[in-house]
Amino acid sequence: MMNKNTNILIVGAGCFGTSTAYHLSQRGYTSIHVFDRYEPPSCEAASTDISKIIRSDYNEPLYAHMGIESIAAWQSWSMFRGLYHVPGWILSAANLSIPFVEGSIETCKRLGVQGLERLTPEQIRGRFSVVTGKLDGWNINVWNPTAGWAAAGKAVERMAGAAQQSGVEYVTGETRGYVRELILNEITQECKGVVTADGTKYEADLVILAAGAWSPSLLDTKGQLIAKGHSVAHIQLTPAETQHYAAMPIMDNLELGYFFPPQEDGIFKMAHSQFITNVQTTKSGITTSVPHTFIQTPEDGLPLEIEAKMRQNLRRVLPELADRPFCYTRLCWDTDTADRHFLVGPHPAYKRLFLATGGSAHGFKFLPVVGKYVTDMLEGTLDPEIVRQWQWRAGQDIKGKNLAHLDPEMELADLTGWKGRHIRERDHACKL
Repeated sequence: MMNKNTNILIVGAGCFGTSTAYHLSQRGYTSIHVFDRYEPPSCEAASTDISKIIRSDYNEPLYAHMGIESIAAWQSWSMFRGLYHVPGWILSAANLSIPFVEGSIETCKRLGVQGLERLTPEQIRGRFSVVTGKLDGWNINVWNPTAGWAAAGKAVERMAGAAQQSGVEYVTGETRGYVRELILNEITQECKGVVTADGTKYEADLVILAAGAWSPSLLDTKGQLIAKGHSVAHIQLTPAETQHYAAMPIMDNLELGYFFPPQEDGIFKMAHSQFITNVQTTKSGITTSVPHTFIQTPEDGLPLEIEAKMRQNLRRVLPELADRPFCYTRLCWDTDTADRHFLVGPHPAYKRLFLATGGSAHGFKFLPVVGKYVTDMLEGTLDPEIVRQWQWRAGQDIKGKNLAHLDPEMELADLTGWKGRHIRERDHACKL
């Protein structure tokens, strides 16, 4: 068992970092410091969003169990009151992800999830009249009435606030909170702390790398983590349209994108299921995919090929919205592992360094509980089977089977129209 006065430094204030800080504080740890470039909720974290799907549909029992546990917390914790909504969802696949959907059905049935139904495209349109598209490519469809969504950024903000009330210190800012380097001692094989953008060194007894898509830029993970950009777009609906589409479920085709019912303010959110990489060589000599966000480069926008594909996918579901202008776009960066298992455990070479990352496009739903699992890992009480699944596994043959999102990634440099897009379009609008 760790000493409760252990000086703990967490790099990253997204889902994994904030949940870990919260749960450590609840167990009585008194010296917890979370470093992030931005105040919570960190605006570049994958978890900072208007909505994220909350569901238990998995072909892997570990995450199905964690999903059920998390849903109970979303429903009952006062911290999340008013943030969790349950319109149900339709999980679908076109081709590559059909085995994942089939496996999810079987796992959910074994765990007693109620109300699952297979639906044909005709049955979807019959049950949800707002869906008017042909649903071509929606080749397997499962309705799950227990799935929903949470106001993600607000949830992280509330949990960070609860952690701070329990004594956690958040260190933020472009210079003071922005970790640029881990202090790795090659002689003693220890991680002694971090260096921030202003050159300040912060030492700690224990460092937890929970930097999401930025993790492989800070530490050579031997190819285990790949930062991937997920293309997101919003359409502003009128009040009448908002009321009309309020009856739709979440619709997620693992190869053709996902679509949320509109928010109260009329924002309709959609996303693309094929991800983007941006391979660079960092200052520390690591060649890896590096996030390229519109926060840091507000002049840039979605690649033209991606927007065209997103509109094509929207036309399959809600064709009347397919040509509407996007009022907001984002490349939302997360970090994937090859087998979609998280990377949570000690570094094999550097003592005092632990990882809590690898959300793999499905981590946020576990915000209420993932930090409990990380804390168990730190205290040496985590279930050995989970330890095995989440451990450092560089060099292992871990090609995943029956996974979601099996389409090949696209390299940002190979796509067109994104660089300076917002400036060009604004200038064009002004000339009109």
